[in-house]
Amino acid sequence: MTNIREIAELSGYSVSSVSRVLNNPPYVSDEAREKILQIVRELDYTPNLVAKELSLGNTYKVGVVIPHVRHTYFTKLINGMLDQAQRSAYNLLLLPSQYDKELELQYLEQLRGQAFDHLIFTSRSIGLETIASYAKYGNIVCLETVNHSQLSSVYVDRKPACREAFRWLKELGYQHLALVFTRKDKRSSTYRMVREAYDEVYGSEHEPVIIEGVTIEEDAYQKAQELWNHPEIDCIQMEMTWQQALCRLMKKLENSSPSSWGKKTCWLDGSWVSLPYTTKSYQLGQESFEQVLSEEKKTIVLKSEFIQR
Repeated sequence: MTNIREIAELSGYSVSSVSRVLNNPPYVSDEAREKILQIVRELDYTPNLVAKELSLGNTYKVGVVIPHVRHTYFTKLINGMLDQAQRSAYNLLLLPSQYDKELELQYLEQLRGQAFDHLIFTSRSIGLETIASYAKYGNIVCLETVNHSQLSSVYVDRKPACREAFRWLKELGYQHLALVFTRKDKRSSTYRMVREAYDEVYGSEHEPVIIEGVTIEEDAYQKAQELWNHPEIDCIQMEMTWQQALCRLMKKLENSSPSSWGKKTCWLDGSWVSLPYTTKSYQLGQESFEQVLSEEKKTIVLKSEFIQR
């Protein structure tokens, strides 16, 4: 493989002169530049970009740990980051995790190994203390509430709007809710927030039915049977993008067992609810990318809004 020493020998100029020509500073004569570039073209030489990045001390890449992109929340989030990245000198490097702790740890090790300059955790399974221990290798931003001096935090405060949405449902007369999540996990900020808001409005006398493991339409379709086994449910809170698939299977179940349908008929008449508050995921993506390039560690809070229907 051709290297700059070979180019220097063939051109008759020093290695430092060749390096200056390749990096394009003005301190080389036109004659030397033309001679060196002629040799570069003849040898079809391409600089080793990894070595160049290491020599400069920057890769100009930002790693983004993301569990998946099968949900509109994450796609809008990434779109916000991409649009913000286009205004900078940095590129995004998507790091799929599927909530695998070992993978998340590998990405932290890659940060330490200078595979990228900074890291954004859109969601996580690994502990915050472990994440914070890698902050000396680059800026790290978490898209949730964190209380750590080494980490930045950018998140949407959804709880007040979510609480107001549950009050709205209660005023409409809904008492027996099913809550559908991707993860029933206390490490999930969404799960914690929705459960806390629900408990503050409904209290302990109306324990909701919890359905987890729903990421895409096919998952919702598979979970319909679980909901079918709870005839007391009068309202299902779930993402709007999942409702169509789940509704299709509920109709099939109604046809196969009409005598046990009962209250479930109302689900097909408008009691599918996607809680009406803004997630601001696109803006969250923009703000998080801007923050990860900042040398100042800080917390940025975006406010969600309840949308009265």
